[in-house]
Amino acid sequence: LLGRLRWEDCLSPGVHGPFFPRILRRRKGKREFGKTITHIVAKMMTTEMIKDLSSDTLLQQHDDLDLALDNCYSGDTVIIFPGEYQAANLALLTDDIIIKGVGKREEIMITSEPSRDSFVVSKADNVKLMHLSLIQQGTVDGIVVVESGHMTLENCILKCEGTGVCVLTGAALTITDSEITGAQGAGVELYPGSIAILERNEIHHCNNLRTSDSSKSTLGGVNMKVLPAPKLKMTNNHIYSNKGYGVSILQPTEQFFIIAEEALNKRASSGDKKDDKMLFKVMQNLNLEMNNNKIEANVKGDIRIVTS
Repeated sequence: LLGRLRWEDCLSPGVHGPFFPRILRRRKGKREFGKTITHIVAKMMTTEMIKDLSSDTLLQQHDDLDLALDNCYSGDTVIIFPGEYQAANLALLTDDIIIKGVGKREEIMITSEPSRDSFVVSKADNVKLMHLSLIQQGTVDGIVVVESGHMTLENCILKCEGTGVCVLTGAALTITDSEITGAQGAGVELYPGSIAILERNEIHHCNNLRTSDSSKSTLGGVNMKVLPAPKLKMTNNHIYSNKGYGVSILQPTEQFFIIAEEALNKRASSGDKKDDKMLFKVMQNLNLEMNNNKIEANVKGDIRIVTS
């Protein structure tokens, strides 16, 4: 176990490593009376803001996102109107809620607090963030860390200053129609035994970390740590202009799929077509499915198996 811990921590995106519990808060669950509430986050609430909600919707208005999250129970929805917000409770997501912006995603800006280690951390069974921008400022952990359960990011912008999105062992992540940029390491980091579905995203200008460590310099768009293999499905993503590889697959030894690496390199320049039998076999063994992705202009190359 100790040897495995060292290997999995060697490229840990945060200072704590994948086994450090970030969330100690207990799950609230449902309200006693079983009702769900829609929380409106805006300086003032008008009838125009709620015209599309059904007449029997229970509402609470907050001018502070942190207060809205603190009042949430499983099943609640938080609706955020344009503005700039901070919320320490985003690092303590334990209940199944939906957090969504109304308006242009660029205008709903949630920034991290530089004094805190973490920004967005979840161990909820099913939590969803939609139509908003996450702007990382000073936090050392990943911009989003899925500690356990399942998180969905839909139509979001993630502007990283530290590390990117991290999916820890046993956790699951779905990202659709979103943009991830500026991470010091990989834009998306998958730990062993995690699951991710990436569809129609842009992942670019990641791995901005200045380091002489050659293993870290390979990180770019998406990095997978194998043993056991994560499950990754990628469809219609654009991964470009990253300083490492577009997709990197970290192996603990040099004995695993030497032939597979040659196959991946052979196909990298022409995309991720699945008509090559050997490549298809590699994808199956690695639980990696890729369809119609555009991977280009990454400094180290497009797809690579990296040994530790």
